[in-house]
Parts: sequence; C-alpha cells; structure tokens
Amino acid sequence: MKVKLFLLFVFVSISLQLTSTTYEIKQDGTGDFTTIQAGIDASIDADTVLVFPGTYQENINYNSNNITVASLYLTTGDNQYIHQTIIDGNHLESCVRIISEEDSTTVFCGFTLINGTGSAYYENGPLLGGGILLKDSQPNILNCVLKNNTARSGGGICCINAIPFLSKTKIFNNHAFLSGGGLSLAQGSNIIFDQENLCDVYLNFAGGACEIFKNDSCPELYVYVDTFTVMEPDYYFIYTTSSNIPPLNDIFMDIQNFKLEPMDADLYVSPNGDNYNSGLSADDPLKTVNYALSLVKSDSLNPHTIHLTNGNYSKNLNEQCLPYNMRGYISLIGEDMENTLIDAEGVSNHIRSFGGLNFTLKNLSFLNGYSTNLHSSCMGITAIDEDKFVNLENICISDFDFSNDRILELHQLDVNMKNVIVKNNHNITLRVFNSIWTDEVNIKIENSVFSNNSQDSSSSDSFHQIDTGLCSGGTLRMDIINSEITNNNCFSSSYPVRCSGINVWYDIYLNVINCIFGNNESPNSGGVIVLNDDSSRSVVNIYNSILYGDTPGEIYVDNAIPTDPCEVNIVHSLVDGGLDGIYNPNWYNSVNWQQGNLDENPMFDSLGTYPFALSSVSPCIDAGTLDLPAGIELPEFDLAGNPRIYGDSVDMGAYEWQGVEAEEDEIPTLNKTRISNYPNPFNPSTTIKLELAEAGKTELAIYNIKGQKVKTLIDAYTGKGIFEVNWNGKDEMGKSVSSGQYLIKLKQNGIETTSKIMLLK
Repeated sequence: MKVKLFLLFVFVSISLQLTSTTYEIKQDGTGDFTTIQAGIDASIDADTVLVFPGTYQENINYNSNNITVASLYLTTGDNQYIHQTIIDGNHLESCVRIISEEDSTTVFCGFTLINGTGSAYYENGPLLGGGILLKDSQPNILNCVLKNNTARSGGGICCINAIPFLSKTKIFNNHAFLSGGGLSLAQGSNIIFDQENLCDVYLNFAGGACEIFKNDSCPELYVYVDTFTVMEPDYYFIYTTSSNIPPLNDIFMDIQNFKLEPMDADLYVSPNGDNYNSGLSADDPLKTVNYALSLVKSDSLNPHTIHLTNGNYSKNLNEQCLPYNMRGYISLIGEDMENTLIDAEGVSNHIRSFGGLNFTLKNLSFLNGYSTNLHSSCMGITAIDEDKFVNLENICISDFDFSNDRILELHQLDVNMKNVIVKNNHNITLRVFNSIWTDEVNIKIENSVFSNNSQDSSSSDSFHQIDTGLCSGGTLRMDIINSEITNNNCFSSSYPVRCSGINVWYDIYLNVINCIFGNNESPNSGGVIVLNDDSSRSVVNIYNSILYGDTPGEIYVDNAIPTDPCEVNIVHSLVDGGLDGIYNPNWYNSVNWQQGNLDENPMFDSLGTYPFALSSVSPCIDAGTLDLPAGIELPEFDLAGNPRIYGDSVDMGAYEWQGVEAEEDEIPTLNKTRISNYPNPFNPSTTIKLELAEAGKTELAIYNIKGQKVKTLIDAYTGKGIFEVNWNGKDEMGKSVSSGQYLIKLKQNGIETTSKIMLLK
C-alpha cells in the first residue's frame, strides 16, 4: 500500500506540474524561498510548495490558497523526510492554519510538527489547534507526525466547521488544557479517516477526552487507527458532550493495536520516577500522573489509588500535563499536604473531570492555578448523571492570581470537603450547583478554613468565598460545619449588594453549624452571608456560630420574590448587632431569632496561635446546643485539633475552649509554665512552644494515647524563658508515626504539664 500511495503522489505531482508552479523551499538560499510562508504567499491555486529538509520555525497559514505544501516525501516516498522536515511553532501559534475555505484539493504532506501552541480564529478567542487549526476547510493531511504541541482544545488538530481527510498520520504526546489532547471537533466538523493507510493516535493528554473530543453539533465520528492508547477506550479517552443532556456515545473506534494494557492495581508516582517503570511500588514509581491515569484500570467494583510521593509536580520540572483528567473510581492521594505540591505555574488549572466521578483527592497542595476560558482555576468537576461524589480531604489551595473564574467549580454531584484550607487567593473560591437531571445535591464542608482571600482590582464580579449556585430543577443542601471564614476582602463596588462570605441562591437548604465569620469586608450594602435577590424558597439555619466584626454587616436578606419567600433561623449563635443588625426589609422573608443567641464581644484569643479561638472569658463557652438539624453530626475535633465537646456543652464557633485540666490546677496562670504547639492538627511536623517560668531539670517528650513514650525531645537543664522545639512526627528509631492523637508531656522540677496534639495524614 505504501508503494501504491507513493505512485499516486507521483502521478498527482506530474499532472499538477503540467498546469501549475512548484516552488522549492531551501534554507541555504539555493531554492526559490527560504521560508515556507514565502512560498505559500507566492502561490496560487494548484501550485506546490516543496520543502527541503530542515527545521522551520514558522507558523504557516494557507491564506485561502488551494495548494499542496509537502516535504520531499511527496516526490520520493522516503519516510526519512517526514522526520527531517520539521515545522517548529516556537510556542507562538499553531504550526499550521488552514482556516479560510480551502477546498478538498488542498494538501499538507510529509512533515513533523512540534511546539505549536494554538491560534485564535477571532479576536481575543481561545488558542486552538496546537499542531494544526482547521476552519471552514476540507484539506488532506497526509503522512505527518504531530507531537509536543499544546492548545486550549485540540492539542494535535482542532477542527471548526472543517472536514479533513486524515491518512497515515501519527498524533501523540500533544496536550490540551480543556479537551481533545489529540483531536478536537466542533461546529459540525467531521474527520474522514483513511481506512487503508491507518493513522496512530495515542498518549495525548487533556483536561477532558485525552485523545478525541467533539461536541454534539458534529455528526457521528468513525475512527480507523492502527495504534490507539488502549483497546477499549472510555470517556477519559474519547468524549462527545452536549450542553443539554448527558454525553452521546457516538464516536466509533476501529483499533488494530494499543499502547497500554490497563493495570488492575494501585500505582505510584514520583517527580523522580520514570514512565518506563512498573509503577507498582514506591520503589519503582512512574514519573507523570497523566501516564498513571491513562494506565490504571477504572473499575467501579474495584477502585484504585494513584499514590504521589512528596515533591513538586509541574510542567517545567517533570513534564506534568495539567489539568489532570480524573477518571472514575481512581483516587489521587499525596504523601502529605504540606509537601505534595501540584503547581500549575500560572498557566492552567489543576483538575478536570466530566463524568469520571466517585474519587478522592487527599493530602495535596494546589499552587498557582489560573484559568483562561477553562471555567475554573483549580478544579472543574461536573457529573453527568446521579449518585456521583468527590471527596476532598487535607487539601491546601493557595496563591492563585486573579483569572475571573472560580477556584472550585463542582457541579451536579455530592461533595465532601474535610480539612480544606483556602488562603491568599484572588478568586472566588467555590461554586456548587445542581441541574435539571439531578434531584438533590449534598455538599458537606467540615473543619475547613477560607482566609485572607482578596478580590483583584480588575474584577467587577461579586467576590465571595462560597456560591451556593443555581439549581435548575433540583435542590441543593449544604452543611458547613466547624469551619472558619475570616479576613476576606471584596473591594470592588460595582455591585450594589456585596457578599464576602456565602452567597445564597434559590432552592438552597443551608446549615451553618459551629462556624466563625470574622473581619470579612465588602463595600456598599451586603454582608458575610447574603440571601440575594433570587434566593426564593431557600432556608438558612445558623447554629452555634459566631458572626462578628464583618463590614458592612453580618446577614443581608434581599430575596425579591414575595410568592416564594426565604427563611433564616438563628439558634445559639453570636451575631454582631443582634436581630436589629440583620438587613431584612421585605415583610415576606422570615428571620427567626431563636433561643440562646448573643449580641456581644466574643472575646477571641486574638494574640494566640489561633486568633479566632475563644479566650477564657468568652461568653461563647458552653453556650451552644447539641439539638441540631437532622443529619448533622459534629466532628470529633475542632479546628485546633482539640476535642469538639469539652465541659458542660459545646461552645459557639469552630474552636472549643479546653479549660484547665485537673492535673494542671497548680499552674494555671500566664506567669507560670505553659506549653502549646502550632500547627495543630499538623502534618508532617509541628513546633512546640515552651514558656518556662523557672530554671531546672527539664524533660519534654511525646507519648501516644496508650501512655507509651514515642520520642524524647529535651532531657537537659534549662533556664527560665521561652523556647521552641520541632517534632517531625517520627519516633526514637526515626520511623514516621501513624495518624492520631498524641500527648506532649513536660516535666520540670517535679511538675508535669500535658497538652494534646493531633497528627493528620
């Protein structure tokens, strides 16, 4: 068949030469031109631009010319010219653009395309088609290699209202931030695959549909390939989407060979690993998370985990292709939150998934996320049917610059967030919503912190930490338990009503339990909890919570639909300004100020390790209630890692005052010996602070809850004063200890002082 194809090329070339011109492109100056684009610009329909070997750093555009652009493969049939004739996009635009109604006589043949980054076909549009961008055209793409190209969609080829013929072309190791790492089709496009001279499409990566993506404006797609990534691709590899219904299964594959045999096992990844390793142990890890996600088997009956060792995972350091396209029933778990870092380097988001749900992300820090038309700057996760969930546990999200998208977009699925820390960002943090085909969505946020996030000056949008979303047909229940929303700032005044904390839309059932809202600021009218002008039928229950020091106020009820009122119930909570300070101008909306509420200074321990913990004189101590809304369970520990309930009853707020234990009665005052630690909970290390009121023989040690000594930190004579010592979570043998509660015991001059700490992994 190779001989037959070559003879066809020779025949076509001889025929065309009778009526057309051939321009030779040679970099040494002995041809007609030294650049491919110069040859294209000189051509008219039916001409040939014949390119001699070399690396051409160009971004060529056919400019409506129905011509042939080819390497010497066209005239010789020698495969070496495909690899020797390279168009290097130089990370500027698409390597090749055929976007101006070029017809089926147009040919592109015999090149290797690298380092394209996509082009916009309209002003300020997204960058599409890293290797080749096709629009309103019907070219023949023959005997090419497309690799190491990147774009928003269509890392290899993007088709917009285009119908190319694709023959004997290899598309591999391309990357799309959004969808279609290999191929992307939209606006009625189709690809005609040569059924004899088969193409190869494999090991491309994307935020969605790593190999082939199309939307439902395109007809059914029939793909004939020699080699694909796997023999039986699922939605992770191929995907058709629709804006109105779950995706169509209308991409039909005819595959002869495959690159990967799915692994029915947990896999291990390290920044220093190698994708030629087995990945079956921490001693033989893979290098990239993308490769592991493509390799592991997705099985609802036997879920698997990809384990990440500590280190920095990024494109520049170790060839990670972000965002990761998560697969169903495949969890991603780092070694520990502080040291397993996924860095988007300010060019993309981190996680995407459409349909691949029921997984956990744990022990990870996400850094430097950004979104340009990617809909989220950290995670964009959407379910396509019911009974789907995502767990986020021990997650830190920090240092995101403004990108006009939410950090977390979690749609149409149940979400469990535990110990999630969102700090020092310039984006709206979280938006969750339901859809018409999901009856109810349940969101649970527990022991989490949203702090020190501020609005970028270039944003005119409303900036809040949590947006409860738009429920088009279903309902949404959100439980925010034992969490802190503090020191967030939205300074844009373009909206008359501003929200610095939780923005409530319609059909929301929101429980705020044992939370702290403090020092959040927004201009104009508004508050830290806002039921906006379309919060009809929503119910907000606030229990055991503290709302204090927020500007311009705490709660703002603005629902403007009298036939569908909203309701706020406040129970055993401290609200700055009391009932009179709650904005509720419309008679049909209800604010119910119930038993046990306070309007006074909560007396935070502002100089302590946890500035929003309660001081010993706080009126919030033992002022809460355990008679909570149905389905609510308090966590075992508060935000400082202490028991959640201590004393006669639960305290208000997210921190439980621990009082003075009986064995410490003789040393209760500040001018005597004290111990504390930060952070707490911790992973992997914590700093222990000693305030020693006198000199003497000092022993400081860590014990487990069984009373067994784990590690001696100090055994020496010490002077009076303040000292700090670090514990790295390891025992006397240097072995890391397991998660759980431990005791710090300080013995000095016959007096013992004890403090509890919590290690979370």
